Amino acid sequence: MQSRFVPAFFAAAALAATFSTAPAQQPAENTVPAVAGLPAGARAAAAAIDDEKIRAHVRFLSLDLLEGRGPGTRGGELAAEYIATQFALAGVEPAGDNGTYFQRVPLYAVHTLEDKTKFRLVPADGAALDLAYGDEIVTKDQTGQATADIDAPIVFVGYGINAPEYHWNDYAGPGGKDIDVKGKVVLVIVNEPPSNDENFFKGKALTYYGRWTYKYEEAARRGAAGC
Repeated sequence: MQSRFVPAFFAAAALAATFSTAPAQQPAENTVPAVAGLPAGARAAAAAIDDEKIRAHVRFLSLDLLEGRGPGTRGGELAAEYIATQFALAGVEPAGDNGTYFQRVPLYAVHTLEDKTKFRLVPADGAALDLAYGDEIVTKDQTGQATADIDAPIVFVGYGINAPEYHWNDYAGPGGKDIDVKGKVVLVIVNEPPSNDENFFKGKALTYYGRWTYKYEEAARRGAAGC
């Protein structure tokens, strides 16, 4: 799948920067506090910021009408066209393909075939358990393969985090050796160890260790078949 796509989060920031320096028709009073060493040009640009213009752009780009601005969606196309139009009105020179504001980027989308996706949990003792996709389990495969058939043991590894700076390793096993998860599916807890101590996983703030992407990456580094 190919799509003209301008990352909305980047372009929205660029819009804010572009229009914050453009003088308004009737600029509202904007007092810039004195900052030692701040160039006169920077002070003038800061004084010309029109927060209502920025708010208007953000309001439009965040409308439900734009469907989250996802790649390949009608909402994403609308957002890209809107941003390109605003760039043109601001006098920004296009730097994209064929003298436009767009750059063609090849993409592929991954969709799970719900009626063909099966999951069976086979315990060491007792009957096997079949889980219904969508109601009891959701799976995603970002490898780009047409199909993925996995028959592997499941290993629980806590939060799935190895953070030496916090003296935390969920993969640590007995005898000082890490748990072998190669070819297995690791079962992890979302987020990270709860803490109010800013020196331990930054307290209540979420670090990258708590993100799903980190857990997937760490599992892949250790040769796991899935997470």
